[in-house]
Parts: sequence; structure tokens; C-alpha cells
Amino acid sequence: MSSEGVLTEDDEALLDHLEKEGDDDLTVEEVESHVKDLRGDFRELRAQFRKFRRSVDDRLDQLEEGAQQPREGDDQTPLEVYLQMDEEDREDELSTSQSIAVTMHEQWADIAWKLGGGSNYAGEENEQRTGVDTKSKANAKYNPSRLKHRLKKELGWDPASNEVYRGMKALAKISGGEEVVDASSGRVHVRGGQYEYREMATADGADTKRVLWRADQ
Repeated sequence: MSSEGVLTEDDEALLDHLEKEGDDDLTVEEVESHVKDLRGDFRELRAQFRKFRRSVDDRLDQLEEGAQQPREGDDQTPLEVYLQMDEEDREDELSTSQSIAVTMHEQWADIAWKLGGGSNYAGEENEQRTGVDTKSKANAKYNPSRLKHRLKKELGWDPASNEVYRGMKALAKISGGEEVVDASSGRVHVRGGQYEYREMATADGADTKRVLWRADQ
């Protein structure tokens, strides 16, 4: 009961419950005592839940980091392991970024396009790489990101920009790449795997463009 003597929603819910249970003889004082006890139990359970959720989040971070590293004596990359999983196992075991990464690999032919020229991601004899970047625009309503526009079609849901960035980097890492951070700019470069990921300045230097391409083609 509130300090003004008005029944709260919790009080009314409890009264409804007690009425259904047949406790018609309870006094107002007994009801208030029940409400106080229940509120105390609720606060304790909420604190326990928050602690549990934090521990789960920490564990998921550890599992995601570990899953991206090949096991000792295992020649398969994490990507190759994930590709052998069925859909249910992927939903249970993969993080959002890993799921996006696997989808990008499986639907690469429909998602990727010929990147622009430039030595940063040109192939042999300056051949244009097939890849994706975060600055190209789609020829669609409101001119959205081309990559997000295509990923949305393949995923069946609209990923946030940060989820797309993490998915791109995850694909380069789980395909066998290693992450290197440029000390001067803080930008990331993942290389050595089937895919290569690179963060670079835009032409005007005002922003960062993220690029992912097939390094084995």
C-alpha cells in the first residue's frame, strides 16, 4: 500500500490472487504484511537475476573469444567448424557477430560486389577484389548502406551498423586471420585467413570505412 493509503497495482494483484485462493478472512494488516514480504522477495530475486545475467554475459564473451581461436591440433578454422553445424546448433552456440559472419560467407555471391580500385585491397596485377564495404550505398529507397540492405534480405532481420561491423571482422578472424591494430590510428587489420578485413580512412579523412574481401581469390 502506498504512503497515501492507496492500493498499488501489486497490492491489487495480490488481493485478486488471495481472493481466488479463498483467503477471505485476511485483515488489511495481514495483506500489507504479505505485500511487504513479497516485495522483499522480489528485490532479492531481482538482485540475483542481475548478478546471474552479468555472469552469463561475461561467460558468453569468453566463449566467443575462445571460439574464434582454432583448437590445438585442429586444422579446421572456426568457420569450417561452424559450417558443419546444423541451424539449431548455430542458434544455440554462435554469437550475433558469428552468425552474421557465417551468413555472409554462405551468401557471399549475392552479398559481395567488385570493390573500387586502390592498392589497399587490389589483387594481383591490380585486379579488383570481390568484397563489401560500409560506405557504398544501395540503389533503394532512402539510399541505405548497400551491405546492410543486402544482409537484411539474407538474414531476415535488420542488423544494426555495429553488428555489421563486428560480423565483418568476425568473418576475417574465424576464417583464420589474425588481428593487428595500427598504433598510430587505432584502426584494425585482420589478415592471414580466407577473408581479409581492414579499417581505413575515407577519402576526405573524416570517417572510417570498413572493408572485407576474399583474400583467397
